[in-house]
Amino acid sequence: AYAAQYPGETVYLAGGTDVMVQAREDDRFAQKYLVDITGIRELTGISQTADTLQIGALATHAAVHESSLVQKYAELLSQAALTVGSPQIRNRGTIGGNIANASPAADDLSALAALGAKVLVKCVDGTEKLMTLTEVISRPYRNSLTNGELITSVIVPKYDGYRAYFYKLGRRNSLSISRMTIAACLKTDAQNRVEDLKLAVGSVFPQPVVFEEINRTLVGKIPSEAELSAFAKQVSDKIPEIAGIRPTTKYKQPVCQKLCERVLRELLGGEKIG
Repeated sequence: AYAAQYPGETVYLAGGTDVMVQAREDDRFAQKYLVDITGIRELTGISQTADTLQIGALATHAAVHESSLVQKYAELLSQAALTVGSPQIRNRGTIGGNIANASPAADDLSALAALGAKVLVKCVDGTEKLMTLTEVISRPYRNSLTNGELITSVIVPKYDGYRAYFYKLGRRNSLSISRMTIAACLKTDAQNRVEDLKLAVGSVFPQPVVFEEINRTLVGKIPSEAELSAFAKQVSDKIPEIAGIRPTTKYKQPVCQKLCERVLRELLGGEKIG
């Protein structure tokens, strides 16, 4: 309602962990209206329906990580939330704010992409629309939301019976900005045959990417080492194809391939990642 009253652009302040830093760096918020929404308790809850989790946009990373519902039905997201920044950042930063900020290095975006999460957005006229992550994130640090539109919740399908592993590669062990994230969850049958695989790569592409056609190549198989290597190579080959050839490509491609192999081995009950 507030946004609809004013002709200028509205910026919502959720956790503030990005907005406050950005405000000190330049004048990007000059002539804009800053609306503090941190007090809207209705946007902080985490609940469930028969098939989904509904995570309020103002739920903090700490709340997401600690939620018993998230741990049970979206363990991958719980793991990812734990890697975000420091305890102070996790207790202040919000899942909706992370999506709106659209940083390619945001830790939980690759997990949300792998899980097929969708974003519920409220428009200034009171209507709502359900959007995919790629529809919300238009490019690095830019979202497609028009003036006054507000992310109200994140809808995540339930993944019961899946094993999950989130791996973050940074320059150091703590308080590190992601250089690459691998988010994966896997469901197998009693013989360890792959029934479903969701794997996404983050911090490498303009948006977190899920290669559904590659994920499907392991379905119905008890993957051999050769098949795991072939899978990982297909994923890593997407780096120059989508992000282009850059000075870091020679480093990122083999690292992506190796990490994908290791994550899958972990999920299949083999190699442990330290």
